[in-house]
Amino acid sequence: MRALRRALWGLVFVGLLVAGWRFAALHPDPVQLHYVVGERQVALWAALVGAFAAGGAVVGGFAAVQIARLSMLARRYRKAAGRLEAQVHELRNLPLAHELPGEGEPAGGEPVAHAPPRGG
Repeated sequence: MRALRRALWGLVFVGLLVAGWRFAALHPDPVQLHYVVGERQVALWAALVGAFAAGGAVVGGFAAVQIARLSMLARRYRKAAGRLEAQVHELRNLPLAHELPGEGEPAGGEPVAHAPPRGG
């Protein structure tokens, strides 16, 4: 299976090379490119490949910025989830209910001091 996959990728690569050479052979005409600072004559195929590469670079830059934003957001969410999990683990160590009056007395008969209720 691996050999078949490599052979297919090899065929795709050779096909792209042949298509590129044929495209360059069919479009050798020079075109005039006007820049802000000057002009230049290049083959039509080179201008098209350059425009394609420039567009890919711009889109790749925007994608890289978006990926960086999303990875920072995911990191922030992972940290928040970690803090919340730590809080849940801390809450597991607390007693489930308050003791009722009279139940918190030790065997010696001395009452246990309870904390006053909050907010009241």
